[in-house]
Amino acid sequence: MITDLISERSVIVCCGSGGVGKTTMAASIGLAAATLGRKVVVITVDPARRLGDALGLEGGLGTDPARVVLPDDVSGELWAMMLDPATELERVIRTTAVRPGQADEALANPFTQSIATSLGGTQEYMATEAVYRLTSDEAFDLVVVDTPPSDKAMAVVEAPDVLVKFLDHQVFKLLMGTGGRAARLLSAATQPLLRAVGRVIGSNVLNDVVEFLRAFTGMETSFRERAITVQKMWRSDSTAFVLVATPTTESLNEISRFNDELISAGISSTALIANGATTEVSIDAETSGHLPASASEWLRWQSDLAESERTVLAARNADLPEVTMVGRLHEDVHDVDGLLQLADELVSTSFRKKLQ
Repeated sequence: MITDLISERSVIVCCGSGGVGKTTMAASIGLAAATLGRKVVVITVDPARRLGDALGLEGGLGTDPARVVLPDDVSGELWAMMLDPATELERVIRTTAVRPGQADEALANPFTQSIATSLGGTQEYMATEAVYRLTSDEAFDLVVVDTPPSDKAMAVVEAPDVLVKFLDHQVFKLLMGTGGRAARLLSAATQPLLRAVGRVIGSNVLNDVVEFLRAFTGMETSFRERAITVQKMWRSDSTAFVLVATPTTESLNEISRFNDELISAGISSTALIANGATTEVSIDAETSGHLPASASEWLRWQSDLAESERTVLAARNADLPEVTMVGRLHEDVHDVDGLLQLADELVSTSFRKKLQ
């Protein structure tokens, strides 16, 4: 199942709660695709910025894709980057400006600067723009998105929907002087609204907002078109939503709740990775008879734990997809070699088990 996704899809979105290894799985999926000859870029939207650590990049990640050095026998390419909302916002404004000087005018506005650094939702909206940009880049044939933890991830998924609703809202059209009303920005219909807003946020801030909207005129069409493209992309057969959890009841319950939110948004998850699963060690009776008592006890404990995890996974919510089990490593992954172990496990069939 995972092998099919890695080899065929053009976008893979990795989702999971904090601490389940979501970012490491995103990096491993990207590397696994590179071993199959694909040109992959992994973008992390997670503010924790664990991706650079998982890839062993001492200097961390930049805001543009940087190529990761891979072993010579890996035929594909792996690139990685992190989302920086301020950088992405500037990039978008400069590429969507419709008249000379418009981008500089918009970027110099204090409200634009506050959007980039403090406005709630900016990270999610800019993630939409970054994913659009990367999927439009012919240098890559697979984009892997490392989302924030599941309690924040739906904001990323829903950001294109929210943006389109905002741009289509009558109030926005009034402020922009469109929508069949008076063709002036400060029309009679909007003045009471603006005065009310000014009393709440301050007249200086309101002036900045109005000036930003004036500078923004003409760019909103491109914003809307790209948001609609990503809306459709999330729900396309070319995109896979991969859920990551540990083989515990608590973790599976949390990812199940997130999966319900995806379903409500009209999105189907494609795969479930049970990360950190216990590998059962099989020892024949003759060998077992020669082992010290402590070793035999440890083997029984491993067997019981593995069986318990399988039981938990088998009892998962029926709406969750097929499970791919990934074994527990002895230490955290901090380099490409460690990721290669996980990548090999992801694409192998020996450890994958479909649970009925």
